[in-house]
Amino acid sequence: MVSGKYSALTGAVSREQCMANIAANLANVNTVGYKKASVSFESLLEGAKQTAEAKGINYTRIKENVTEFSPGPIIETGNPLDMAIHEDGFFKVQGPEGVLYTRRGDFVLDQDGTLKTSNGMPVLDEANGPITIPDSNTSRITVNSLGEVAVIDSEGNSSTAGVIGIVTVDDTSKLKRETDTTFSLAEDGQETLVPEPILVVGSIETSNVNMTEEMTLMIDSLRTFETYHKVLKSYSDLSQKQDELGSLG
Repeated sequence: MVSGKYSALTGAVSREQCMANIAANLANVNTVGYKKASVSFESLLEGAKQTAEAKGINYTRIKENVTEFSPGPIIETGNPLDMAIHEDGFFKVQGPEGVLYTRRGDFVLDQDGTLKTSNGMPVLDEANGPITIPDSNTSRITVNSLGEVAVIDSEGNSSTAGVIGIVTVDDTSKLKRETDTTFSLAEDGQETLVPEPILVVGSIETSNVNMTEEMTLMIDSLRTFETYHKVLKSYSDLSQKQDELGSLG
């Protein structure tokens, strides 16, 4: 009976972790460039061990938390510093401890003229350097589909301030989720510079979270959690009855 109780307990804990993951996805349904996370379950015992040692009872846990890098819908904003990557690729930004990767493209200029993410991380060019816009006689800033940032002065003269670096990653499973919508790349991961990227300027890529799908998963997980909770209560009631029987006579 104890084995069955712990089996139900591990199932309840796993479902609780799953619901927390779904809640995080739902909280970011409107976050620009957010990539949803999914969990998979696994049994702790296999084959002969489950039959011989656990008498058919098994234990459950979260096997892994996987990020889904499918593209989100692209919506037009009209902001010249908003940009979305068409198909595969990531923007590179300078994080507190090194280079990070993101699909979030709602960029801004700080007071020093440095192109940054909305949460203050410098956007990197093809050579991993920040992109700075000179402020002298600047009247307009444009970005083309290749990521070339041009400055047009008051006389109509154009000069290139930098080229936004767009890279692909050989194995996205080597990307670790960091703060906001950023990811770090494992040491054995490899990036490749995209020579001719296609940027949709004046638009942003929204979250790839499907609210209807996540709500359905939430309801299913909640019902499963409640089932495990009822099983645990049943075991608790049985234990109490056993104690009462043991005290007779």
